[in-house]
Amino acid sequence: MALSGRVLIGAGLLAAAVSVAPGAPEDPPPGEAELLLLPGPDALPRPSADPLDPFAIIPTLPDNIKVRNDGAIDWRQDTGVIRYRGDVIVETDTGIQLFADLAEVDTRNKIVRVIGNVSVYQGAVLHRGDRAEFHYDTNHLETRDLRTSIDPVLLEADSFRAVERDGRRYFVGENAGLTTHDEEDPSYWLRADRTTVIPGDRMIFRNLKLYVGDRQVFWLPYLSQNFDERLGYLITPGARSHLGIYALNRYGVLLGGEVDPETGEKTDAWLLAQLRADLMSKRGVGTGVDFFDTRLDDNPNLGWLKLYYLSDLDPSQQRGGEIRARVNEDRFRAQLRHRLGLDWFDAGETHLDTDFTLLSDRYYLQDFEPATFRTEPTPDNKLALTHQRGRDLYTASARIRGNDFYQSDTRLPELTLDQMRHPLGEGPLLHEGQVTWGLYDEYLPDFKARNLRAEAAMLPMGDPRRAAINALLADRGFSRFHLYQELSLPFKVDPGITIVPRAGFGYTNYSSVEGPSPSTDRSLSFIGADASMKFSRSYDDIHSEEWGLDGLLHIVQPYSTLSHVVTNELDSSFPRIDRLTATTRPRPLGVGRFTAVDDLESWSILRLGVRNRLLTHRNAGTHEWLTMNTYVDWFLEDPEFDREFSNLYNDIAWSPVPWINLILETQFPVADSGPDFIEIASGLRWMPDDDVEVTLKHRYLDNHPILRNSTRVELQAYARLNDEWGAGFTHLWEFDDGTLELQQYSLHRNFDSWAVSLGLFHRDNPIQDEFGFVLGFTLKDFPSASLPLRIDAE
Repeated sequence: MALSGRVLIGAGLLAAAVSVAPGAPEDPPPGEAELLLLPGPDALPRPSADPLDPFAIIPTLPDNIKVRNDGAIDWRQDTGVIRYRGDVIVETDTGIQLFADLAEVDTRNKIVRVIGNVSVYQGAVLHRGDRAEFHYDTNHLETRDLRTSIDPVLLEADSFRAVERDGRRYFVGENAGLTTHDEEDPSYWLRADRTTVIPGDRMIFRNLKLYVGDRQVFWLPYLSQNFDERLGYLITPGARSHLGIYALNRYGVLLGGEVDPETGEKTDAWLLAQLRADLMSKRGVGTGVDFFDTRLDDNPNLGWLKLYYLSDLDPSQQRGGEIRARVNEDRFRAQLRHRLGLDWFDAGETHLDTDFTLLSDRYYLQDFEPATFRTEPTPDNKLALTHQRGRDLYTASARIRGNDFYQSDTRLPELTLDQMRHPLGEGPLLHEGQVTWGLYDEYLPDFKARNLRAEAAMLPMGDPRRAAINALLADRGFSRFHLYQELSLPFKVDPGITIVPRAGFGYTNYSSVEGPSPSTDRSLSFIGADASMKFSRSYDDIHSEEWGLDGLLHIVQPYSTLSHVVTNELDSSFPRIDRLTATTRPRPLGVGRFTAVDDLESWSILRLGVRNRLLTHRNAGTHEWLTMNTYVDWFLEDPEFDREFSNLYNDIAWSPVPWINLILETQFPVADSGPDFIEIASGLRWMPDDDVEVTLKHRYLDNHPILRNSTRVELQAYARLNDEWGAGFTHLWEFDDGTLELQQYSLHRNFDSWAVSLGLFHRDNPIQDEFGFVLGFTLKDFPSASLPLRIDAE
């Protein structure tokens, strides 16, 4: 193949044309190309009438767009359109990239049109379709008839535009459809007159219709569906023995702030409102609203007002192991838990904490909020004003009796000053302390007091049981002033040995005592010491990828704590409000951390122990591979059971790799000087492979002087059988009485765009068994539009 060419020079204009001549002879020697001098510009011929004249000059593109392609480039002078063929890439200075088979740059209207297998990348957003337009003078992308992917959803619309507001990008589609089924023919669509998508936040629909296939199955005039699972519409269908078949409905929306007229979003909204409408075949319709202050999201225990009411169709429905007395059909709950920051003082922080719960009856939580009932069966009612300045925390609080069917104490009021440990002056001496004063009282549940009075009325005079009942019904109120101050002096006698001697003094005064007990006071003195030392050894040559070891550091820390308290004890008939409760764990040895003030008695205890820690390198840091704390208490004077030695305690935590975790707490008797009970509590989480997870929990308690014997085992397992199926179960056994208390089974099925879950459970209660099921649907990759699987709220 040979090239023939000519160079035309005239009036400062240089143009070249090269043509391929098939079958031409070999290239001529250099210098033999024809050179012609042309006349001036006035004598040049007029442009050809052919709009695709090969000698026409293609205009330069503006700086804000660049076009690359693998094929031919044509320019039509009559229309001002430049056409690029073959794997076209258009780049804009806005970050938008367009890929297509063909691109046309309309230089007159300042538009780039892309046609055929169009993909448009706009940040994290992907548009696909047959054609699109980019207006490069206004940087506007026209996405009519495009399907848009904004993770995790796909959109298509008659028109689709991006809107910038306060540094955030919104996508607004007119006559738009939405789905998460990324297929050529999705199985469902959500279609609306206007759809606003705020990536990472929410979607807003106006005149929403749900289509499955080509059939409309649902309609709402307005829906704001957030990617946050707390917002938008949520429904949980299922059934339970005491509720019947139910559908729990919830709709969440953010309140407050200003509404943007174009996007429909509320800016600066902070109040989350969740409307509830629960349909239960055996109990009726329950309605309510929960308000959450999202500014307090970092505190899971504060920031809400919850209101709920139900006219119960059958309040006599049994649940649990208690024979139920008559319950009124009006069932309700009102709960306020909130923290309000105050700027009353120039220095320090001031808060007003509110914690009030009003219930219709003592069975409400057990019937309708079993998860709350398990962790908080008797909710508190308290108001507290706190001010922290430096090391001092001042508290003025009041606890009231909001629900007369619970046993509760009142504190009207209670004033407290807590002084955190800090140096005195510039020296090494440390100080901490507490001062409290309050008016205290305690009340039995009204129903229990009525039953006791009825029982006492049936007993003859002089019966010992009658005297015991009268003691339970007697008034218990008093005024109490309590003071405790402590000094400590840490020092080291060797680089590896630390000693902290402590000394403290306390005084408590009881006055205005109700009942037969007189006013009294008592003093308290405390001396003690902490001592510890540390040894370590490094094993750099120990490595095991299987067990997560990259070198090993063994730290051994023997320690001891001596605590000696002398006080005059209260009379056994004196009413105690802040008192000890039964437990299997050892009591705190520090007086300042001993909250059962009314049960403070003389003691002398020496705790001896040793901590073992195995550390390894992981993720550019240090990981605790294994920890074990072993200790025992030697009682020179035991305030509870007249023991000489406590049990031997072992607390172990083992976390070698992310798929194995073990917690083990044991205690065994080491002498015959007191209660010789045994406790073993353990928890194991194990993933033998990527598709199976097993959790095993166990608790064994035998021969405790107060708590009943128990051998309890809980086994949970879940297996991902394949890409479509998964199954799980939970069993809870109480082997002491041979009862399988709880059985839960779940089955999960993945479809192209949906995940379906079915859960069944059976609970073996002492009086009446309980059964239930729940059905859940989840749009894959779209958790905010899910119907979650809640087999058992407990």
